[in-house]
Amino acid sequence: MARRKLLYWVTLLCLLVFLVGSVYYTPYTERIIAIEPGMNAKEVALLLKEEQMIRSPYLFMAYTRYKKLGHKLRPGCYDLNSDLSFAALLEKISKGETYGVKVTIPEGYTSRQIASLLSTKKLVNRDQFLQIVREKGLEGYLYPATYAILPGTRTEAIAQMMVEKFNYVFGDQLLEQCDKLKLTQRQILILASIIEKEAKISAEKPEVAAVFYNRLKKKWLLESCATVQYAWGKTKPFLSRSDLKIKSSYNTYQNPGLPPGPICNPGLASIKAALYPDNSDNMFFISKGNGTHKFSRYYREHLKEKQLLKKKS
Repeated sequence: MARRKLLYWVTLLCLLVFLVGSVYYTPYTERIIAIEPGMNAKEVALLLKEEQMIRSPYLFMAYTRYKKLGHKLRPGCYDLNSDLSFAALLEKISKGETYGVKVTIPEGYTSRQIASLLSTKKLVNRDQFLQIVREKGLEGYLYPATYAILPGTRTEAIAQMMVEKFNYVFGDQLLEQCDKLKLTQRQILILASIIEKEAKISAEKPEVAAVFYNRLKKKWLLESCATVQYAWGKTKPFLSRSDLKIKSSYNTYQNPGLPPGPICNPGLASIKAALYPDNSDNMFFISKGNGTHKFSRYYREHLKEKQLLKKKS
């Protein structure tokens, strides 16, 4: 009787182990998996199930909710295997530990420069990428960072990956500061793009921002050479008087206020400078030729500095 009872429990235990294993055991699988921009936690879980990385998408979703990482799943290509725990999978995807061709987009690159860089890496067709940027108005939103892009990724997905990164960086706290300044996110981005091109030293960016804010308040022309360079579509080592007369809505020597759009894709330091400018009365700045600037409050001071710099050059 005792032996029959023991046999019964042993059989039941073996059956239970088999059932649990059939539900939760995943044979070893290793794959490159692409998480598309805009995918939510449920879609990611179902994708991982489809690719045999996990057995239960519902448990994965529950764990994602428990860790409060559902809104932090980053798009990109990931080198994953089925031996990874839920914790390890989530860490990779939430931190953006992507796999693919490493591409670093420098701060201040224009969409044309980004398109050329991606084209040299054989990741996009340059003209197709620029067409997407123009149609969707993405200049300024292609966040400068290092990306890992799998060859064959759709051009639209690559552009969207950069926009997703921008949205992640320009989070709630920065959006709240926009509201405090009574400016839109786009207005801040336009200003940040000009700051990015004008100031090479991070420490000077808030001071450059202050000059532009002061000019806007007094309804002065911004007179940014960087916007004129953008209007010409190329960088000139020196702008002549005739260059400054180019007919373009981006020419801030002729048109008041901000230009109609960003002139490059700024980094976080320039975005923060536009959101948190220095408390300064300066109205002018002039390049010293070494990457730094001399700031002035009055026009006569500005002219004096201009003359001094001419004598030194």
